[in-house]
Amino acid sequence: MEHTSRWNLTVGQAPTPLLDEHTIEHHRLPDGAGFPPSYLSFVRTFGWGRLHGLWLIYTPVPSGFGDGVVGRGGHLTERLRPGFREGRTEGYDWKIEPDGSWELADRLVVFAMSENGDYLAWDSGSRGRDGELPIFHTTRFDSLTRIGDDLHHAVEWLRVDVNRQDSHPVDFVALIPAAL
Repeated sequence: MEHTSRWNLTVGQAPTPLLDEHTIEHHRLPDGAGFPPSYLSFVRTFGWGRLHGLWLIYTPVPSGFGDGVVGRGGHLTERLRPGFREGRTEGYDWKIEPDGSWELADRLVVFAMSENGDYLAWDSGSRGRDGELPIFHTTRFDSLTRIGDDLHHAVEWLRVDVNRQDSHPVDFVALIPAAL
């Protein structure tokens, strides 16, 4: 078992990330800038896999693979925005509680999903000087909770939130992205 101190995560065996460098270098989020630095550090260190036994952080995968941040993340973003717009139309203000707004919901970009149907999304309209984007958690597109200013903070929030009852010492299990 290996411990990655920079991320404070233990991994069963060192992952070999399968990444598309062209996407990493050239993909732009809605604000016109690239991926946040903490996200790039995470995907370069770990690649695709299961975090804290539950979370899948989408990576920039090569052509021919699913589970990518652009493809799968884009599809989930396309589902998120209309869901929140419908909530706004219906007057369901509880959908943006405790930390969101309707304007924020329109700026979110999904980059991770739990196996329980929860999602992580960047606020693409609030990039900091360090290039980071605030991260929000949403349960089935029915809430908005700010969980960190970068992926380092979000990973720690997820560790506490998962509150696993098992004593398994591994925080990250590397997986191979699904081929299309």
